[in-house]
Amino acid sequence: MISSLHNGEDRRYHVGVTGYYIEGEFYSASGLSVDRSATPDIVETDGTFACMAMFPPGALSPGTVEKNGIYTIDEDGKTVELVRVKLEVILEDVWSVAEFIDGTQHILFLDPEVLESGSRQFWKHQH
Repeated sequence: MISSLHNGEDRRYHVGVTGYYIEGEFYSASGLSVDRSATPDIVETDGTFACMAMFPPGALSPGTVEKNGIYTIDEDGKTVELVRVKLEVILEDVWSVAEFIDGTQHILFLDPEVLESGSRQFWKHQH
């Protein structure tokens, strides 16, 4: 996936995750869109992949918003506030990878046990 994007291939992926880390803080999540426009600076590291991402301030902890600051952009005449952050995915938290070719989904990787174990861990920490 990452090498395809680095080679300039126009590919779109959806990575199913149990969560990811934003600026080192864990956030529960179900998935992440990966393509040349959403993740242009994606890199693979030892057991993870990382990229810069933009999130609305309300989706992040106040400390992350304060540390990184808020950017405003104009989107179709509407002002949108976003925070630029480092997002990391630990490969152990990936339960699926799908590639979209001409609107058709192709499953490249599927491990439902990761989804089940990750969900159990999330609910255990919530109670």
